[in-house]
Amino acid sequence: MENKYKNTDREELLADISEMYYQEGYTQAEVSNKVGMTRSAISRMLKEARQKGIVEIRVHRPLRYDTELEMAIRKKFNLIEAKVINTGVNPDYDELKDRLGNAAAIEFQSLLKPNMVIGIAWGTTVKALIDAIPPSPIPNINVVQLLGVLGSTRHSYSGQSLVENLALKLGGEGHYLLTPFMVDKENTATILRQDLSIQQVLSLGVQSDLAILGVGSVKPDYCSLFQGNHISRQDLDTISREQAVGDVSGHYFDIQGNSANVEFHKRLMGISKENLLAVPIRLGVAGNPEKADAILGALRGKFINYLTTDNHTAIRILELADSN
Repeated sequence: MENKYKNTDREELLADISEMYYQEGYTQAEVSNKVGMTRSAISRMLKEARQKGIVEIRVHRPLRYDTELEMAIRKKFNLIEAKVINTGVNPDYDELKDRLGNAAAIEFQSLLKPNMVIGIAWGTTVKALIDAIPPSPIPNINVVQLLGVLGSTRHSYSGQSLVENLALKLGGEGHYLLTPFMVDKENTATILRQDLSIQQVLSLGVQSDLAILGVGSVKPDYCSLFQGNHISRQDLDTISREQAVGDVSGHYFDIQGNSANVEFHKRLMGISKENLLAVPIRLGVAGNPEKADAILGALRGKFINYLTTDNHTAIRILELADSN
């Protein structure tokens, strides 16, 4: 059997074999004949391609919803809508975010209309939602960044990346708030807000018809700001000492939904709490029982009026609501 690929780059060969097998539907025996290698060699190379990340296999589970929990959450917090996906055994956090993103994307698409202004802050679950949306152009859509930039490094879950991605998918126009999300002095924030280009973006954010929101936690393992080195452990401990349990768009609150006495609220560059709460559709996507206290505070504080979460988290939220 003549090896037709003996002078080919190894990873190019792995990609070619993977495409033949996974995309073009050839059997391993047929791939073996086409490239001039044994069938056992093809089997080993397909395994190597998966190990090297050349091939990624994803299982798309069908979404199932817990209607009883949805009704309980809606009634308890006077929400317009609640979607609670049934995950069975509690999945790992990355898998959960993907599944929540899929469910929230369906809800988001049902709310989309022409001529909307859509506001986005940042977050990993918000990213999962936007990743799950198929390209679907909508007339005259504007997508605006509600909170400033997270440091000098561009992250896939940062506001500017999410605005760009969603605007591209919807065929809309993106509007970027190119300031730090938090500056070092209150006076600096005041001066920046007087800049015309910044005023224009902030003003458009206030006009949002729909905001896509994640819920941040103050627990180190689930705090994107801390995990991304945007705030220090000392900052996080200071926030926790003020009884804060979480944040939405940088606005921290306690478990009752009241604003936490956090000094850097005055130094935030983005939409104010009052203007955020005035957005008609505040679509929150968040899950994990470890974040239930943060989500409870967000619900009590009225940061969210449409919620997508999972059954394990919903149960924990209701338990906490009854005991706090």
